[in-house]
Amino acid sequence: MNAPTPTRTHDPISIRVVTAVAEAAGTDPIDLEPPLYRSIDPEALDRLLCAGLDGWIRFEYRGYTVTVRGDGTVSVDEPASGS
Repeated sequence: MNAPTPTRTHDPISIRVVTAVAEAAGTDPIDLEPPLYRSIDPEALDRLLCAGLDGWIRFEYRGYTVTVRGDGTVSVDEPASGS
């Protein structure tokens, strides 16, 4: 598991997720395909965190396992070998 990616805390969580996955993939966030909304609703994700999520959300995006915690921490797990 990668260490949580430091991001600007004023960015919406959806932007922090895209930034963290792009960093893990070694690419520019604008070049990520497919877009985040194909894996999870970015607006709903942002609303959950604004509402004070107590716990975590885990989902797959671009072959990575993304974990978003209620405190806004984003972790990205590398794809398994051979994926």
